[in-house]
Order: sequence, then C-alpha cells, then structure tokens
Amino acid sequence: MRNLFLIFCFIIILLSCGSDNDATTGPEESDTTESEYPEPDKLCALTFDDGPDVTKTNLVLDKLENHDVVATFFVVGQRINNNTRPVLERAVSMGCEIGNHSYGYESMTSMDSAQISESVENTTDAIEEYAGVSPNFFRPPNLAVNNTMYEAIDLPFAEGVLGFDWATGAGDTPEKVANYVLSGMRDGAIILLHDVQPDPHPTPEALDTLIPALKNLGYEFVTLSNLFDRKDVDPDVEYKMWKYVE
Repeated sequence: MRNLFLIFCFIIILLSCGSDNDATTGPEESDTTESEYPEPDKLCALTFDDGPDVTKTNLVLDKLENHDVVATFFVVGQRINNNTRPVLERAVSMGCEIGNHSYGYESMTSMDSAQISESVENTTDAIEEYAGVSPNFFRPPNLAVNNTMYEAIDLPFAEGVLGFDWATGAGDTPEKVANYVLSGMRDGAIILLHDVQPDPHPTPEALDTLIPALKNLGYEFVTLSNLFDRKDVDPDVEYKMWKYVE
C-alpha cells in the first residue's frame, strides 16, 4: 500500500510539472495573416491596356499576385500569339478578366463600319483561341470614339480614371501615377493604366503605392464584369463609355 501511495504522489508531481511548463509557453501566437486594412465598403476595377507582353505584363501580374487583387486586361489582337498565350492563361488563372482593345493601336474613328467590325471580331477570336474566354467589354484605342464605332461594336465601352502612365512629364514616375488615380477615385471607379508602354515604365512600381492606398481607403478590387454585377448595373447602354459604375 505504501508503494502505491508513493507512485500516486510521483504521478501528481509529474502532472504538476507538465502544467507549469505549459503555462510558461504563454498563449498561442495570434494569426498574422489577418488583414491590416479596414473592411472594404467601396468597389473599384483596375484595368490595363496595350498588352499582352511576355515581360511587361508579367511584371504587372506579379504585383497583382503580391497584393492579392484582380484586374481586367484590355488586349491588342496583334499581340496575341503562342508566345503570349502563357501570359493570358496566367491572368485568367489568377481570376483576371480579358477585354477587347481592338486589333491595333491606331484610333478607329477614321475606319468605316466594316473595318471596325473586322478589327474587333479578329481580336475577340484571338482572345477566345489563346485565353479560352470571351471579352465582355471594349476599350477604344486612344479613347477615341464616334457613332460609327458605337453602332458597329456589340460590346459595352469602358474608359477610366487616368494614371497618365504613358505621358512624359505627367505620369512619368510611380508617385505621379498613383496620385493621378487617387485624385479621381470614388466608389465604382474604373482605373485605366497600361501594362505595356515604352521604358522606363512606372506602372508596376506605382501599384505598390496605389493598391495599399486604395485598400486603406476601403476599396475592394474586382474585375470589370464583377463591378457591374455587384453594383447591379446593366453595362449595355447605347452611346455610353463607362468611367464610373454607380
């Protein structure tokens, strides 16, 4: 009986030591993945023109991935081929949207209806073949429009809040690009930037400033289609080019 009593005491001591050791480890570490940003109460759609490009578009996609946001890429038909297919596939796999930016870079206001239709349809065909999706929106090159274009193109037109990231002396630094966009923001804004422009191109670096700033202001980043869905707005309005969805 004495031996049993001693064994019982020894077990109690061991259990006490274990409890003390657990106590010294302190509480479990807090979840460091919790967002540092406020709960979003506004929506915006980040969009990029003039790609795809194997190097430059991937730089933008890297930034989107780092900041965990999506965007819409308005692509130029003549740049879509087997070399740029992986870029488009990467964008789609990240949840990004692909839009139609015509087949070339020239303004379409001097084209007739047949030329306009051919340019847009060839670009849509290329997007479907190489990205596996269909475009839901059109952005005119240089934002130049006329009634012939509105009548010939069966897609909603989109413009956006400009970052002037193509303009020497205007948006030629990341800080200027971010500030231009921030100055034009409101709920439902479409942001217009470029993933392909001549070097030095400030846009990828500007995103490191712009995206956190907008998140701090309570913006959630969505694709263009999702922006209209979330706002419960029909984009198919005749002779209209969207800048804000309200």
